[in-house]
Amino acid sequence: MPNLYNYSKKKDEQTMIETDTGKRKKEQYIENLREGDVVNDIYAVKMKNPPKPYKRGTWFGLVVTDKTGEINIKFWGGDNKDRVKRLYDSFKVGDVVQVRLGNVEIYEDKPQISINEAIGGLRRCSPTEYDVKDFIPSLDEEKIDKLFKLVQSNIEGIENVQLKSLLELFFNDPNFVKEFNHSPSAITHHHNYVGGNLEHTVGVIRLCKNICEMYEGINKDLVVTGAILHDIGKLKEYVTKAAVDKTGEGNFIGHIVIGDRWIREKIADLKNKGKDFDKDLEDKLCHIILSHHGRYEYGSPRMPKIIEACIVHASDLMDSQVKNFIQNIEEGRKNSEDDWVYIWDSDVGQKRPFYLGED
Repeated sequence: MPNLYNYSKKKDEQTMIETDTGKRKKEQYIENLREGDVVNDIYAVKMKNPPKPYKRGTWFGLVVTDKTGEINIKFWGGDNKDRVKRLYDSFKVGDVVQVRLGNVEIYEDKPQISINEAIGGLRRCSPTEYDVKDFIPSLDEEKIDKLFKLVQSNIEGIENVQLKSLLELFFNDPNFVKEFNHSPSAITHHHNYVGGNLEHTVGVIRLCKNICEMYEGINKDLVVTGAILHDIGKLKEYVTKAAVDKTGEGNFIGHIVIGDRWIREKIADLKNKGKDFDKDLEDKLCHIILSHHGRYEYGSPRMPKIIEACIVHASDLMDSQVKNFIQNIEEGRKNSEDDWVYIWDSDVGQKRPFYLGED
């Protein structure tokens, strides 16, 4: 690790990184970084933590990503806190930054990149300098096409004319379909990659259909329609650039309420075109959307009050939890060769042991 306490430069002198010309080819992907590596490459900014004082100056933290994973960066500045603040303010979430002379270290059992202002630096890159495909994890188009065909087949299987008309109003729009197929389901936690929301939707549909086959008296068409539409608000909640970020609408309102409003708008469009849509059916479908997180503390405006809402909530929870567990295991295996490792679990708010051994 560079010496953070002895600076050979003058107080107001700063390490500068020259602007590149043309696109820069990524070479140091996050999944391949190892302790002791010197990092000179570009990464997308996923999160920022404001500057704070430390013993010898001011530091700030970032989480950066590329298509292979994410890693923390700590930038250790000197005693000129205004200069550190200017650097911190020079880029935002979703930008791509060039790292110069960063060192890979292990902190709390995970790799991180430390940058010493005396010898290294950070610089915001122009969009002309990089290829966005280097930074966003994505399902391949063949997988996306396969998953979307499953959604289409489930729409075709809906017998209720009103629900089918609503689904067709959404999915006959090519712009909607393009966004639906390529949206992430989260920034972190589960399915946080291009095509992730589509994959999650298919998982919820499959689970819902299995539950419907086990019990009598369930409105299967309502359940499947709710499963298909339960997360459409995420198309407006997230924006995908070099990193996934939330939109203003996503921060202010959130995907649950966005989805409810969007569905009601489409139903109003159907009625304006002279088509019927039963008010009770509209309320039940929107109740499924508003209650699919299941609990108030999970951000759900309503708790499930009909069996169809209970099924969609349970299926949504199961698919998200299983996928999150799988992603934790995959990430753990990238960083450790041990059979057991402690991994942060956002659901319990602490690290807990995961078994990484092969079955």
